[in-house]
Amino acid sequence: MVDVGAVQGKILRVNLTDGQITKETVPGEVYTKYLGGRGAGAYYLNKEVAPGTDPLGEDNKIIFFNGPMAGTMAPGNGKINVTFKSPLTNTYYYSLCGGHFGAELKFAGFDGIIIEGNASKPVYLFIHNDEAELKDAQALWGKTIPETNKILKEELGGDHSLKIACIGPGGEKLNRMACITAELYREFGRGGGGAVMGAKNLKAIVVRGTQDVNVASPGKLANYVKELYKEFKAHPKVYARRWYGSVEMLEGINKLGFWSTKNFSEGYFAPGEEMVGPKMREKIVVGDGSCYSCPIACGKISQVNSAKYGKILIEGPEFETVGLLGPNCGISDWETILKATQILDHNGIDTISAGAVLSFAMEAFEKGIITEKDTDGIDLRFGNGDGLIAMLEKMVKREGLGDLLAEGVKLASEKLGAPELAMHSKGAAPATYDPRGCKGMALTYATSSKGAHHMYSPTMGVELAGDRFAEKGKANLVRDIQMQMAVVDSLGYCSTMRFVYTVDKQVDLFNLATGLNYSKQELLEVGERILNLERLFNVREGFSRKDDTLPKRFLEEAMKEGPSQGQTIDLQSMLDEYYQAMGWSEDGIPREETIKRLGLY
Repeated sequence: MVDVGAVQGKILRVNLTDGQITKETVPGEVYTKYLGGRGAGAYYLNKEVAPGTDPLGEDNKIIFFNGPMAGTMAPGNGKINVTFKSPLTNTYYYSLCGGHFGAELKFAGFDGIIIEGNASKPVYLFIHNDEAELKDAQALWGKTIPETNKILKEELGGDHSLKIACIGPGGEKLNRMACITAELYREFGRGGGGAVMGAKNLKAIVVRGTQDVNVASPGKLANYVKELYKEFKAHPKVYARRWYGSVEMLEGINKLGFWSTKNFSEGYFAPGEEMVGPKMREKIVVGDGSCYSCPIACGKISQVNSAKYGKILIEGPEFETVGLLGPNCGISDWETILKATQILDHNGIDTISAGAVLSFAMEAFEKGIITEKDTDGIDLRFGNGDGLIAMLEKMVKREGLGDLLAEGVKLASEKLGAPELAMHSKGAAPATYDPRGCKGMALTYATSSKGAHHMYSPTMGVELAGDRFAEKGKANLVRDIQMQMAVVDSLGYCSTMRFVYTVDKQVDLFNLATGLNYSKQELLEVGERILNLERLFNVREGFSRKDDTLPKRFLEEAMKEGPSQGQTIDLQSMLDEYYQAMGWSEDGIPREETIKRLGLY
């Protein structure tokens, strides 16, 4: 047993091919050199998945891992990480999920689960307080996320405390944008983890646990947490996030002219002024929801009563979903956005990636690259909500053009001969910030180990307080926030709380919970180690500087109007600075001295 407080020190290893389930002690270095969560996922994926592995093949693995703070009294510790090789990007991939699934796994006595092999028929994994078994899931195959949750809870005795992570028909049909959904509306959203589970014939993981989590200094930790709660209560950002959710950010993005609009061809969406936080709260929000141990409750329960679709009641949508399914498709009505979100959520498909591929298809339709003959008669022009819903349903069923779109924006655009219209980096679509209006986000999207992702290094807040258009000097900012995010994601904190949760406070909480004695600099060096390990995984898969790029539109087409008018991105000069700051070669490969300094080999 490792001498680290707060962790359980063991994982479950589940081989679906032969049905063997083993309990395994976690090596101490997983916690001391990688912390847990995202860092632990990087450790195991690099060690156990061979170069060239087919993401949808038997040799890919899915690694769920909690951070050490999961299940403790520290606020905002509800994030659990999953790591796998992505069928969408063919890169290293990690994805974080809030809710209560991670804490419940910790209460069951495990820090993580490694899934390997493929089952010969659909199964689900049931974990109950230190015990685990595989059970038949053939009757669940084809069921939506809500149906799966309902059936499993009934089958397992009606215990509504069960926490379920499952896939929907999207994952079963190997949609490369399929997600893994925890409970009903919390997702390991991006990268196609749901398709990896589907390929393995694993429908769900069900967890129930009632064991203790023992921290090193419970009294001191309780006192520290008590003071933290006072800070949360007094911080003005908490009010906005609690009342409006993540959508509170959209008003500023739109006013500054970098809100993704019509497949990133524009940066301002006039009807969007009716879609910002206060308007959403007034028009559709009927309640609030939160993750485990969260003092904010940024989840929004939304409802519309539609003459066309009936009553729609969901949790969400988040700001990225609103952006990609709304303005980026030219859509401004909540009825369409909520219906599209409901379809995707129920079928277990990522809303950001789906919005990106649909907006690509809409632009291709308007330019005549695809016609009504290709869409089976669907009018797919920007702003046509009926067309969007109809094509979305075809994508879910993998019918006609929808079957191609289910491959994701990169593959679909290449097949249609229009890669210049696909907005992505390494196959992953950006979130709703147009990087021409916030240059650090350009470098974030381009250098992320998993393709474009806003949370790999969310520089926007810092940049808006300074010169958001500056390119020179942004490399250090991006590097520093990347290291901070690797720490946050590995400890298991919710990253949106960083306005109170400074790195200093993260260090204090980590030391009180684990009994270790890290300095701030030592914790950030762990973050740097994780970034380099993720990079090395991609390097061995053939990725380098040529892949750290952005769509031609961002690099060469100036923003047409508004406060970001005239902006493009000089990415190459930013990459030069970034590689130097990271200790990498001009081709983006970690140098030998960097690898040795970080103790990676």
